[in-house]
Amino acid sequence: MNDSASKAAPAPDDASVPRHGRASLLRLARWFEAAEPETAHAIHTAAFATYRARHLSGQGAATVATTSWWNAPLADTAAAKLAVASPVAPVPDHTEQRARLRDAAESSAHWRRSAAREVRRLLTEPTRDDSRLHLTPAALGVLMDLLTAALGSGDAARGAVSAGDLELDIRLQVTRAPTASVVLSGAGGDLTIDGLRLQATSYVDGTAVPGDSDASHPRHNTGGRAGDPDASPDHPE
Repeated sequence: MNDSASKAAPAPDDASVPRHGRASLLRLARWFEAAEPETAHAIHTAAFATYRARHLSGQGAATVATTSWWNAPLADTAAAKLAVASPVAPVPDHTEQRARLRDAAESSAHWRRSAAREVRRLLTEPTRDDSRLHLTPAALGVLMDLLTAALGSGDAARGAVSAGDLELDIRLQVTRAPTASVVLSGAGGDLTIDGLRLQATSYVDGTAVPGDSDASHPRHNTGGRAGDPDASPDHPE
């Protein structure tokens, strides 16, 4: 605070006023009220640090300190360069890796589609009481995935359940049959499934499930007794 601001020094009763808070603002207001215009500007500058811009002059003509930054000429400053600049690492080329991953995905999809066709061929008709299926490892994997999904989608004891794969164009229909038994034979051994009948169709043709009334397969109806063609859901006893 300069000499002009010192002339508006606080009265002795202001000595105990703290430097922060409402009391200090009221004291500052009293100073402004009692000061002359030039002294008030000095008090404002000292209280709120609203000093004029400082200019750092370098080479060339010096800029007057009172010149606004808006009107002052631009300073010529060159970007600083590192004494020891590390070379930029090249961007890794993953073209070959992407090609290998794409080929592996296409190969896997091809074998899964072939396996799905094998499952549909073997399960065109519902399995019987003593069915045995010989499957390749890929086909067995597709069948087990669909069987797991079908059994997880509902209770086969209460009605037919199904699961499908649109990309593989296959749907597996599963119905409960106490006397049914199917053995899935593969390279790793045999897996026996009791109490279920399995049938595979294309994905869009999978609306009809084994046991439903179907004129194209009348012998597959499970609503009646075996050997009695008249005992069906359409012809109750």
